[in-house]
Amino acid sequence: MRQPFWVVYAVAYGLMLIAFWVVEMATESRPFATACALWTLVGLASGFFQTHTASAWGKGAGTLLWLGGLVGVLTHLNSAWQVAAAAGVTGDWAWLMVIAVVAVLVSYLVGRWWGEFYAALSFLVVPVLSIFGLAIPMIAGLEIALAFIAAMVVGLFLVATESLLIRWQKGQLGRINPRFLLSYCWRLAVTGSALVLTVGLLLVPPATFLHGPLSQQLMRLPPLPFARYAHGTVEFPDLFMMPGGPVNLPDTELFRVRGTTYPRWRVRTYTYYIGSGWRISQELDAPELPFIRRTRQAVELSWTPPRSLGSPITAMVASSFYRMTVLPAPGEVVRLFLPAERSGVVLRTNSGCLQALTPVQAQVYTVVAIPIPETPEGRRRSEPLSLEERRALSYFPPYLYRVRELAWQVVRDARSPFERAKALETFLRTHYRYSEAPPLLLGRNVDVVSFFLFEAREGACDWFASALALMCRAVGIPTRVVTGFYSDEVDENGSLIIRANDAHAWVEAYIDGFGWIILDATPGDGERRSNLWELLQRWLSRRHRATYSNPQIVWWFIAVLWVLGALPAVWQVSLRALEQYRPRPRWQLIVHCYLNAVRLGRKVGLPLLFNATPWENAQACVKTPRFPLAGKEAFQRLADLVVAVLYAGEEPSRGRVKEAKRLWKQFRKQAHLYKRWFSPSPILSLKWVQEWLERV
Repeated sequence: MRQPFWVVYAVAYGLMLIAFWVVEMATESRPFATACALWTLVGLASGFFQTHTASAWGKGAGTLLWLGGLVGVLTHLNSAWQVAAAAGVTGDWAWLMVIAVVAVLVSYLVGRWWGEFYAALSFLVVPVLSIFGLAIPMIAGLEIALAFIAAMVVGLFLVATESLLIRWQKGQLGRINPRFLLSYCWRLAVTGSALVLTVGLLLVPPATFLHGPLSQQLMRLPPLPFARYAHGTVEFPDLFMMPGGPVNLPDTELFRVRGTTYPRWRVRTYTYYIGSGWRISQELDAPELPFIRRTRQAVELSWTPPRSLGSPITAMVASSFYRMTVLPAPGEVVRLFLPAERSGVVLRTNSGCLQALTPVQAQVYTVVAIPIPETPEGRRRSEPLSLEERRALSYFPPYLYRVRELAWQVVRDARSPFERAKALETFLRTHYRYSEAPPLLLGRNVDVVSFFLFEAREGACDWFASALALMCRAVGIPTRVVTGFYSDEVDENGSLIIRANDAHAWVEAYIDGFGWIILDATPGDGERRSNLWELLQRWLSRRHRATYSNPQIVWWFIAVLWVLGALPAVWQVSLRALEQYRPRPRWQLIVHCYLNAVRLGRKVGLPLLFNATPWENAQACVKTPRFPLAGKEAFQRLADLVVAVLYAGEEPSRGRVKEAKRLWKQFRKQAHLYKRWFSPSPILSLKWVQEWLERV
């Protein structure tokens, strides 16, 4: 009988469908995942026809399918991979696509020689686990958790089914059928998965793989904030983290600006979000060499005008220290003037910020820059973003699917990209609180933006800027995070004062057809006040994380597995209870009492047999030495009742049934006394040891 083998191939294909569904969620490429699923179906079908059909026609069709499928995989998936490579797919996405192609090829190799070596189709579990290992950090969420649990159940079912069929194929089992496979292996797969997941999640909390991206978990980047006071100035690193906690910046004066009171001064721009912070792009934000012109009084550094078209601002900036490593500018820099006698090496990044390669040995510099506007008004136009720039500035982590859903919910009534950006800015300003001491996240594997939006609901400017940048990217607006200073403090002489604690982070969004605009979701001073009730709610939200994003919901999935695994056992126990307590004929009750007495007598050492007559067992009980006389009389009377019912054809009355139950209780009591005082202990019995060795 070879029919049960189709169950193995069906289960294997179900496992591959789960894996390719995960690939589709991670790569957001449904055609690629669909092609993998179709070619896998061809591979498994060809293996089934070649291995489990007896006719030559079936084997020939399987061989043709196998050869055609391999050719199709190597041509179609290779072309799909070339298209993905041309589109710039790199990193974990590229490896995920490679593993998906490997899984398709494995389906062509394992199904053809089924049975020649142990559990051939079970080797499909290996590439499936690799797919999950790459996809979990990219799309960690409830969907991936449910898919992982389903893949574990199906994978264990596949292994159990194949192992059982291998034993049957070797002649170690009797007749089996698909119903037996489903009942036995399904119970084993569900219970085994529940046990493995329970033990695993007790050792590794589910938050470690549902919230934290892989880069954060493996690299364990140091807690470097976006602005740090050191050596008399504020430093803005190439890569900064958002660990939370209090913002410790002194009230030290750094710069005095003459010529303008423009409040927003840019220092660095960041492109790539890494789950717990941001980093710059060495490709998109590469430094540009200036055109240098020297005079007796100053050195003029000029660059080609940026894409932004607007009125420039000229400002003279005086530093409180003689050595400058940070040169803030009120927009995209066009020219820079440094003193002729003392200067350093200064470049301009592609985003228009100044970058000092060596400290500038001067206290004053003059900068000419074009400010970034806050609204797309006027005729300001800029060149469109290149394909590489748009891809980098629009990248959104796939695992933050809840952030994407929230962003689209906020902008559902907005029409233009600018209206969407302002709607998201207003939403964050009005629904979240500013805090100079947000919750500390050191040592916690959580995504900062997800934690800020759905749990903490309060944070400093870097959290607001990160959330706004990612939400804009979720709705198709390219963005970048900008760090620098924001100050509106003006002294009596009209000079703008910039202090260390004026360090700030905001967002610049690119609006097609116009250019870059400024977005700042951080609430103003008038919006940062909270009443007592709001403070109490904030405290409660920190203590009790009972939100939908709580990863403990995975335990509900495991509870469902335990319930499914326990259902067959509960069903069997229920049937036995129903069989025991349902109304029976009176003669069955008397016979049941007799059989229980025989079973108990055998346990305590009486020479009773199930295939002997009741009177023969009664004689054996009477001849047993040291057995209590009351027990012998009870068993003798119970045997007489059974003979009268089964052989004499008497219809027992209710009194006879009550008498049989009383005799059974009396025999049970005397048997327990005999076992306690006279029956040899099975642990110390040599005969019991010999019987056990024979059974082994």
